[in-house]
Amino acid sequence: MEKRIKILMSTFFVLVLALGLTSAMVVKSVDANNFQPGNTQDISVKIKNTLGSDAKDISLILDTTGIPFSIIDSDDSINIIYSDDTESFNFVVKASSDAKAGSYQIPYTLSYSLNNTPQTPKKGTFSLTIEANPELVYSASTDTPVVGSHGKISLNIVNQGLGDAKFLSVTIIPEGYTLLSGSKVYLGTISSDDSQSESFNVVFDKQDPILTAQVTYKNFDNQLVNKIVNLPLTVYSKEEALKLGLVKPDNSLFYVLSIGLIFGAWMITKKIRKKKRLNKAQGK
Repeated sequence: MEKRIKILMSTFFVLVLALGLTSAMVVKSVDANNFQPGNTQDISVKIKNTLGSDAKDISLILDTTGIPFSIIDSDDSINIIYSDDTESFNFVVKASSDAKAGSYQIPYTLSYSLNNTPQTPKKGTFSLTIEANPELVYSASTDTPVVGSHGKISLNIVNQGLGDAKFLSVTIIPEGYTLLSGSKVYLGTISSDDSQSESFNVVFDKQDPILTAQVTYKNFDNQLVNKIVNLPLTVYSKEEALKLGLVKPDNSLFYVLSIGLIFGAWMITKKIRKKKRLNKAQGK
């Protein structure tokens, strides 16, 4: 009998505790779209009264200290929320123009009274998201850009957007040159306001080739982005390169001929001197 009473009492306390946990003023939902940096929008926070009586003098205060949001305007107080009813608190929120992409926890304080008695404020958080995509700008440069010469093509990628380009890789599709190095490279993440470069060893086959690159990366939403980039390159003929002073003239034939002439003159001089010595010895 005593054991049964203990079980009943334990069950009663569990039920009381459960009722206490389920009966409260709760944040039912937050209606907000993802923000862009510098974007302003209305958000609505719905509060449900699951208490068993009406709540009065309700206020909802958001704390944006240390996070890239600011409250521009608010409708953060309501006179009464009836039992088992839901009301909306409306705010005009702006994201900072230099905000980084990500999800941010917004602390709130919910205050209310029951039977004209202020209750302990309820604290919690909900999240707002800032999305920002990368904006990649491409440029190319060459080293020893002469037809038939070994040289280099350098691809430079600058991220001018506010979002990161993640898992970025580049595949080169040759056109007008022969690749001597690998055609695919992995650059990883190019953060906002950052850049990366990669060089490729090539032999230039013709003038004015095209650097065609397939660039793949993931954006803020982890969606795979594929882009084909075409960058014209300036490559000179050997004659143009000589005129512009990009390469030095090949004087090897001149040097060979000069050495040959010097050697020939030396041999002729040697023979003449030898003949003079013989003539002198013979008394001629």
